[in-house]
Amino acid sequence: MLKYDEIWYMYAEGKNDIAHLLTSSDGIHWEKQGNLVILETNGDTIPAPYGTPTVWIEDGKWYLFYERNDLGIWLAISGDKLTWINIQDEPVLKMGPEKYDEGAVAANQVIKFKDRYYLFYHGSTNPNWADPDENAEWSSLVAMSVDLINWKKYPGNPLVEGDTSSPILVYDGEQYRLYTMHDKVGIYLPR
Repeated sequence: MLKYDEIWYMYAEGKNDIAHLLTSSDGIHWEKQGNLVILETNGDTIPAPYGTPTVWIEDGKWYLFYERNDLGIWLAISGDKLTWINIQDEPVLKMGPEKYDEGAVAANQVIKFKDRYYLFYHGSTNPNWADPDENAEWSSLVAMSVDLINWKKYPGNPLVEGDTSSPILVYDGEQYRLYTMHDKVGIYLPR
């Protein structure tokens, strides 16, 4: 969720892993704007599913990080906030090679600090993570980039030990706090 030109935008993952947009003038009452349409670089429509939308705005340009079956994180741009075209048709962040994200990856948040971008994302050890009979550990992870396209995974990943994922970094006015949302909400303070 983000605020731009006095309007709140919520990009969310809906039924069948379809990303969609809702808007609000007050952050309380929301109006559905529709499902996102994502195009390949040649203009062909990408079939669903595509979810876990994370939007970054810079210099008036809108960027969408999204996953497709958790098999990678792609990057697209938009002029109307609903139709997006890939920057490239390969993921900007792939799974692996480390165990912590060799089974799945999905973006949670992008922040910029001292001319570098940080992508907070989650990953799984098991490609069969959706099977309830399979054991899959989820991790909170971070990668760094100078251009939003080429990402380098932090060598100290995962950020938090144990089965915790979906990280969001929040500045409380004094310090940053790392929140994780899976499988329960956790809060981590700087050392």
